[in-house]
Amino acid sequence: MQLDKSSGRGVYAEAVLEESIGMTLDTLKVLEGRLDDVLGRQRSLCTERDRLKEALDQAQARIKALSGQLETYEKERAQIRARVESILGRLEGLDLS
Repeated sequence: MQLDKSSGRGVYAEAVLEESIGMTLDTLKVLEGRLDDVLGRQRSLCTERDRLKEALDQAQARIKALSGQLETYEKERAQIRARVESILGRLEGLDLS
């Protein structure tokens, strides 16, 4: 009794082929799942990167604005100091006795 099919392959060869195709499909499903995970993480990281970049841009703009304010306050402080020293100098020149 021969276990050959008309294709020239035996029943055992057909069973092995079917099993390997099944394993290949399972392997592809696993790989597809892993690829979906990687792509999901990549999208998530891109979203986080964009959010962090926006926050950084806002922080840099705030620093620039505060630096300008600080420079203005330092100039005003120097002017006030000069005026107070001038007033004190005039008061020292007065004879209050």
